[in-house]
Amino acid sequence: MVNTLYSSFFRSKNLIETAWHGTTEVTRGVIKHLVEERVMNDTDPLAYACDLAYERLLLSSRPEYVYKNVLLSKMVFGTHSPATTSWLYEFRVGEARADAVLINGVATAFEIKTDLDDFSRAQSQLEAYYSCFDRVVFVVGDGQVKKALKVLPDYVGLLRLSTRCQLSEIREAVSHTKDLSSEAMFHLFRKKEREVLQSKYDVFTDHLPPIERYSAARDAISLLPPKAIHETFVEALRKREPATKKAAISHRLPNSLRAAAFGYKMRNADWLLLASRLREPASNAL
Repeated sequence: MVNTLYSSFFRSKNLIETAWHGTTEVTRGVIKHLVEERVMNDTDPLAYACDLAYERLLLSSRPEYVYKNVLLSKMVFGTHSPATTSWLYEFRVGEARADAVLINGVATAFEIKTDLDDFSRAQSQLEAYYSCFDRVVFVVGDGQVKKALKVLPDYVGLLRLSTRCQLSEIREAVSHTKDLSSEAMFHLFRKKEREVLQSKYDVFTDHLPPIERYSAARDAISLLPPKAIHETFVEALRKREPATKKAAISHRLPNSLRAAAFGYKMRNADWLLLASRLREPASNAL
């Protein structure tokens, strides 16, 4: 029950309402519980309550938010740098949705399986991801490692989040291009990106009625080599969400809110207001 309270604190709805109203029922509950535990005083900044709530999630069954935050911290702020990467959350590919996509010269799709998840959809997820990405990594808890090694092909990368919340590589992702689909990738290009793609391959549709242009372009692109389309697709994704923009926001926030800063669709004004609230005494939110 308490873990649910802490987990709720990090949801976008709670954060944005805390920013604009100064508090919520969840935020008050978190502060009161931490004060009762005597691990903080209500004169401490609200940011301290945020970090303490996150620490308790690290010691719990660890919801998906924890996996995303640890993964982001390692990949964007550790292994790589915000200056050289792009990071996309909840990226839809066909009927599947990758938990995150990292673009750093190459594009890698990440799928998180917490210890409470199963692998019943793993096969369909892999089919979707490999139609558009040549590298896929599953991020699993200690309790899922054996299962992952058994059911995932050996070219799928595997990261383990230990009980001490350290990410370690069990298996490196290997480039797998056999299942790339030019048509599947075409559907993921935005309008202006499609225009660049079509111009690059001399696919002209302006002479057609507007209702026919998309399908005509799709049919033409689907006949082109998937590896070539993949290069243009990765470049389009790289330009779409440079990590430097989100990093500028996250630097104003506790590290426990990195995944929120990169993943939630909140305006810059909302984040600036939240950052200001987090510097205030927690008593202001009671």
